[in-house]
Amino acid sequence: MTKTDILREWYTAVWEEGRLEVIEDYFLDTPHTQYIAQGFGIEPSEIREWVSVLRSFVTDIRVTILHSIEEGDWISAMLEITCRNAATGAPMKVHQQIMLRFDGDKKAESYPAFDFIRFFEQLGQLPEHTHALLLGGTVLR
Repeated sequence: MTKTDILREWYTAVWEEGRLEVIEDYFLDTPHTQYIAQGFGIEPSEIREWVSVLRSFVTDIRVTILHSIEEGDWISAMLEITCRNAATGAPMKVHQQIMLRFDGDKKAESYPAFDFIRFFEQLGQLPEHTHALLLGGTVLR
């Protein structure tokens, strides 16, 4: 199984199907301290909380791996997440990039970058074109 296959399996089980009880199955049992940038790694307990919150806002989550690069123990992937706004049923689309280090077939380190601005725009919690507004000097209060 490739790292891309494991990543696909992960997003199907955890994000799409909401099987939060399997999160730890994908990670090493031992805690790790080797981070690219100290304090920026993600722990399994944080993922459980994040996916729970995400699933409270949206339904019908589908994750597509648009592109992935595997190099040694590492994988980097660009993802497209389609879903529906739980409150309105409106379709949504956001992107995530992730870099992971594996130890065998288990995740040892996880560094996701999720497009929160676009996500919250589509939920109606931020104004449309928030990124452009902020670049133009608008201060949101």
